[in-house]
Amino acid sequence: MRKKTITQVVLIIFLIVLTYLVFKKYYIKNEIGSELNKKDDTISKSDSEQSDKNIIKDISYTANNSKGDVYLLLADYGEIYMDNPELMFLTEVNGKITLQDGVKITIKSDFANFNTKSFETTFINNVIVERGKEKITGDELYLVLERTKKEIQDSIKKDENLVRMSRNIVYKKPGYNLSADILEIDLITKNIKIYMMNEYKKVVATSEIK
Repeated sequence: MRKKTITQVVLIIFLIVLTYLVFKKYYIKNEIGSELNKKDDTISKSDSEQSDKNIIKDISYTANNSKGDVYLLLADYGEIYMDNPELMFLTEVNGKITLQDGVKITIKSDFANFNTKSFETTFINNVIVERGKEKITGDELYLVLERTKKEIQDSIKKDENLVRMSRNIVYKKPGYNLSADILEIDLITKNIKIYMMNEYKKVVATSEIK
């Protein structure tokens, strides 16, 4: 009888230990996993909220230079660079330059780097420029209408009133097409300069026969 009682006590202790081990392995593990997931979600939401704070929708900027030219820049989205709040990375960009004599130049690109203070802009990827019957495509376009007062005081040299396109340039005008590396439009004289980076290479011209 006494032997039977000892056996029962041992079995009960064994069951208690087994139950504790199962509880520790599954329940506590799940609780810890749940807490970790909650922390991950909190961190993820925090990062997302921080990212949203840096993104502005429906961007619109307008600038005038001393010569009376007007520069309008539109974008679907703009992301502010945290290390330099004056700089923005724009997406789905549309620009329009209206010169003081009424000539209009439109610019489109997938992206752009934009300085909100100086309006210095670099259009990037699938750049399209249209001026009257002229259409120009390329990979990149740099534009600065006018140096800031500080840049003038600091004697910082920049190409003012110039549109410069680079890489894979195709210039189309009724009657002919040109392919080159660099194309520049002087916004004062309205003249276009087209050339290659390598002086030994030539601009390729093709005529349209009607």
